Amino acid sequence: MLETDILVIGSGPAGSAAALAGVRQGLRVVLVDRHVFPRDKACGDALIPDALQALGDLGLRERVLSVSHRIDTVRIYAPGGRHTTLHGECACVLRAVFDDVLRSAAVDAGATFVAPARALVPLERNGIVVGARFACDGGSPPLEVAASTTILATGAASDVLERFGMCVRTAPSAAAARQYVQVDERAARDHDFLCVAYAAGVCPGYGWLFPGPGGVFNVGVGYAYDAPPRERNIRRLLERFLTSFPPAIELMRAAISVGPLKGAPLRMAMKGARLSRPGLLVVGEAAGLTYSFSGEGIGKALQSGILAANAAMSAGEDPGMAAETYAAQLSSSFTHRFRAYARLQRLVASPTIANALIWRANSGTYVQRQLEALLNEAGTGKELVTVPGMIRAVFT
Repeated sequence: MLETDILVIGSGPAGSAAALAGVRQGLRVVLVDRHVFPRDKACGDALIPDALQALGDLGLRERVLSVSHRIDTVRIYAPGGRHTTLHGECACVLRAVFDDVLRSAAVDAGATFVAPARALVPLERNGIVVGARFACDGGSPPLEVAASTTILATGAASDVLERFGMCVRTAPSAAAARQYVQVDERAARDHDFLCVAYAAGVCPGYGWLFPGPGGVFNVGVGYAYDAPPRERNIRRLLERFLTSFPPAIELMRAAISVGPLKGAPLRMAMKGARLSRPGLLVVGEAAGLTYSFSGEGIGKALQSGILAANAAMSAGEDPGMAAETYAAQLSSSFTHRFRAYARLQRLVASPTIANALIWRANSGTYVQRQLEALLNEAGTGKELVTVPGMIRAVFT
């Protein structure tokens, strides 16, 4: 039995952010993961401005950027082949490296890390979650951790959410796959931008080409289950993207594979899970904090972890109120943005609308400003998906 102020289950970006923020507020933190670190994670590896802002809040921005490839350009391609260019401070870093930097920072600050250990069930007292029980490897007896606040940061898998009474929908809402390839210096220079492509071969799904450190590119595809492409096999969809999308064809001519293809489910649009109950908070992708339009979720995962740690400060006084406050803050901070991304995802599911959107982004000013504001967190993109906004998109 261990006793702590905060028990964090899952050491990805959301969990490690919660652990680090909690320790820095003087709280005792136990961070538990089913994997020994470093460990790989299927992801696009891109850090857009909201992630860099959250890393700044955690004091880790420069540390992460030192192991990242910095990028200031994002290209969004329509099915017809046109693209628009957006500008913002971004970066790309291998998730195995990124997650271990965050976890190590939490441990260095004073968090206790336990791994490998698999979450079994919550510990409860009078309807309040007061910790959790874990199965440990090697035949060791189960581990129990008593905590004032338990934070679930367990990603897209629904099994832990179900066991802790937080699952609303067991099925994920999307799927993605990625592979690492390495290219020479010239090819890396020619493709030095984040490429998100609603290409003809994969739309209404999307593909990406993201440049990382050392000429290593993360190439991948994803799609939402409620708007699937004709080809639903994620491996074949990636192959179609890499052999039919012209920038991908060009990149792959110079590429050699440096890692296996990996797939992963996604939980998106702030749907599929309860956000809190007394003594228990859900953060990151477990809470559905992945954008529908782009598949990006690291920034909001980090921010949710920080919010959860702040809520834990008051949990000892009233766990029920702390849970309600966290859920309310998360919803008020993020719901409008996730709704805008979901509407954009539905719009680009139509090749005709996607082509028109990119055309107007290049020939006018309104759409370009809206998309760039959305990328840089200077706006929500809400106007763009309203009737008046679409009228302005046509004429401005």
